[in-house]
Amino acid sequence: MGANESEGYLIADDVVVSYGPVLALDHFSVSVPKGIVGLLGPNGAGKSTFIKTVLGLLEPKQGQVTVSGMDSVKDKMRIRDRIGYMPEHDCLIEGMTAVELVSYMGRLSGMSRLDAIPRGHEILDFVGLFEQRYRPISTYSTGMKQRVKLAQALVHDPSIIFLDEPTSGMDPLGREEMLDLIRRIAASDKSVLLSSHILYDVERLCQNVVIISNGKLVAQGNVDALLSQGEGRKRVVVRGQAKALQEFIAQLGIGRELVTVSEEFGQMTVVMVDRGGSGDVFDLAKRIGVQVRSYLPDRLTLEDLFIDKVREVH
Repeated sequence: MGANESEGYLIADDVVVSYGPVLALDHFSVSVPKGIVGLLGPNGAGKSTFIKTVLGLLEPKQGQVTVSGMDSVKDKMRIRDRIGYMPEHDCLIEGMTAVELVSYMGRLSGMSRLDAIPRGHEILDFVGLFEQRYRPISTYSTGMKQRVKLAQALVHDPSIIFLDEPTSGMDPLGREEMLDLIRRIAASDKSVLLSSHILYDVERLCQNVVIISNGKLVAQGNVDALLSQGEGRKRVVVRGQAKALQEFIAQLGIGRELVTVSEEFGQMTVVMVDRGGSGDVFDLAKRIGVQVRSYLPDRLTLEDLFIDKVREVH
């Protein structure tokens, strides 16, 4: 697949990167659109190699990576000025306070001391650590450390943010708060590339996904389009007496294509093609005397898609 530069801000075109005889990126092409994009793949798939190549830390043996038209080899320092990176591994200096560390990272990104210190306070307020900003990082919980890593990625006001496992080790409330922060970042007209093994979070958060396996692009596109099972496909779950359920299924199949019918735990699940809307289905259920528990579009989960696509290349 050739990358089309009109589609996105981050373009990889036929990129080959290797570590000795091992191809980490194998003629890899992708066009990453703006917004929140999930970068997915099994361990060793090439995700980290792709990010390092974008940042100019690795040079392709073949092909080209561009960010907003800038070449990853020729313009690496200009590209880094525009990117904030939150790594998965713990990279914090635990003897520092949060405001010292974040301001220091701002200085390393080219900010003056006069600008970096107030910006450090501002961004720690944004991530919810304003009251704790003078505490040593060594006293922070895992969730608080994740917020510091996010803050240092944002301190120099980049237009593109790379987030590697941002909710790792966080409790459910912390995860929700982190996801909300990511939504707020994207709403400020920044582009976010999110790498995570928590596919449920990616499905809820990302408009688009890129899936890599064995250094190759195996799927890319809008999440809703990738997970859709086709126009008009619906999944209906009903409960009732056995005789009524059988009558309901018989009547439901008149004028509709029933794809699958299954029964479990006293309820029946029907996947069908129904372009007529839900009203007729609910009317039929009421007339026959069964209860409709759910009527939803039939779609894959992101986990289903991920497993299917990765298996295809193994």
